[in-house]
Amino acid sequence: MLRNVFPAPLGEAAEAVSALALSPDGRTLAVGGDAGSVQPWDVATRQPLGGPLTTPGESIDSLAFAPDGTTLYAGSPHVPLQRYVVDPERAVTEVCARTGSTGLARTQWHTYVPDAPYRRICGDAASPG
Repeated sequence: MLRNVFPAPLGEAAEAVSALALSPDGRTLAVGGDAGSVQPWDVATRQPLGGPLTTPGESIDSLAFAPDGTTLYAGSPHVPLQRYVVDPERAVTEVCARTGSTGLARTQWHTYVPDAPYRRICGDAASPG
C-alpha cells in the first residue's frame, strides 16, 4: 500500500491513479495519474524515487518498462509516447554526453535536480558554477 501517491494541495481533490507498471526486477513501481503525473516508487521502502517525472499533463493511460528496466514508457490518448530513462548510470552517461563531459553547473543542478545536493557527475572534470 502506498500512501499519498499524488498529494494534493489542501482543499483540492487528489489525483487518481490511472496506470501502474512494475519493473522487470520487481524493485520499482511506476504510478501514472489521471492528471498526467508519473511517479516511480521503491517497492521495498514504499517511498517515492525522486520527484514526479515531467509529462505533457494529460491522463496517463498506460505505463511499461523496457525489458532491461532502464526505460519507462508512458502513454496518453493525445500525446506521443513519452520515454523516460530511469537507470541512474545511463542518465549520468547521457548528461555527460550532452554537456560535453563538463557536467552540470551548480545553478543548472539546482534547476534540474532540486531534491539532491550538488555533486560532480562527469569524471574528474570540474563543473563551473
